[in-house]
Amino acid sequence: MDLAAKAENFEAQGRWDAAAGEYKKILEIDPHSVPALNALGALCVRQGNFKEGISYYDRALRIEPREFGTNLNLGIALVKMQDYKSATAALERAVNLNPSSFQAQELLGVTLIGQDKYAQAIPPLEAAMALQPRDVGSHYLLVRAYIETKQFQNALNGFERLEELDPGSPWTRILRGQAYDGLGSYQKAIEEFQEAKKQLPADATVRFSLGFMCWKLHQYSEAIGELRETLRLDPSFGQAKYYLADSYLADLKPVLALPILQQLVRDWPRDYRPRVDLAKALDKLGRYNEAVPQYEEAIRLDPTRAEPHYLLGRTYAKLNRMDDSRRELERAQKVQAEKRVEEETLVNASGSHGDPARGLGLVVEPPSQEKPGGVEPHSR
Repeated sequence: MDLAAKAENFEAQGRWDAAAGEYKKILEIDPHSVPALNALGALCVRQGNFKEGISYYDRALRIEPREFGTNLNLGIALVKMQDYKSATAALERAVNLNPSSFQAQELLGVTLIGQDKYAQAIPPLEAAMALQPRDVGSHYLLVRAYIETKQFQNALNGFERLEELDPGSPWTRILRGQAYDGLGSYQKAIEEFQEAKKQLPADATVRFSLGFMCWKLHQYSEAIGELRETLRLDPSFGQAKYYLADSYLADLKPVLALPILQQLVRDWPRDYRPRVDLAKALDKLGRYNEAVPQYEEAIRLDPTRAEPHYLLGRTYAKLNRMDDSRRELERAQKVQAEKRVEEETLVNASGSHGDPARGLGLVVEPPSQEKPGGVEPHSR
């Protein structure tokens, strides 16, 4: 039995160290053996030794830069390390070398989504769907990319196919709800999330989605109930904390909002939103002098927003600082005239934390959490 056959036999038995030893013997005889370098890289990646595996792939590519399998395997290793930028370069080479590879096209889409490059992810995901039209995971990712790029009609058109592939899936309802939200069909969005809640009552994504839509429609009591349940299920869900605090403020419960907002400004020091809400809570509690520096910091963080100027002007008036009040109200009018207010959408509010693709295992996770079914190295 030759060395390569022995190595493959050891691999089949799960004796990876023994297999690696045989491949290294091959390299002693032929240091330029691309198959042996690829095999050693795959063994390392399979055992979680990503950097060592990448070093073998790099050696192989220096010998044969246009070898499809090596570029694909390098991309897989880099995806598992969450180095999406480097993975994208490797997978783009793989796609150019073999456009008919479903795995290369799908993983290229995944790496682009991992960098929030949703528009660029659409072509490889569409190519992946053309290659394997019944692949559920690629279809979910593609619909998600359509939603992120505000191609809501394309997303809605994809749901009929998703329902064929994954009948009765709550994740289809979540994505369709996000699309309806983007199209301004808020009641339809709520109906989708309510149906998803019946199927997944203990899922934080579902409860947050419903809570956010209730918040958006000023149904603050309902929003509070859903967002509190979200945080019971997932205490680290930061956006749920923000919208819960904002709902408390709108429901005239600043005492309940205050501790949440005090924590959020520590957790998100560069985000103006919790800073504005903290100032509002202090203002509602009559703590005007404490509210002023919070408004001022919110303006420093984002001077293009009219609301902090306006609210600061009103607070100055309560402190009888009328010149300061007039100045801020004038600034608010000027800023408002210059900037169009962007409506909040569920996709932007939830971010990846509220992404249904996380629940499906389709969002790239740290190396210890592989994609369902595993992302296996390309066979030699």
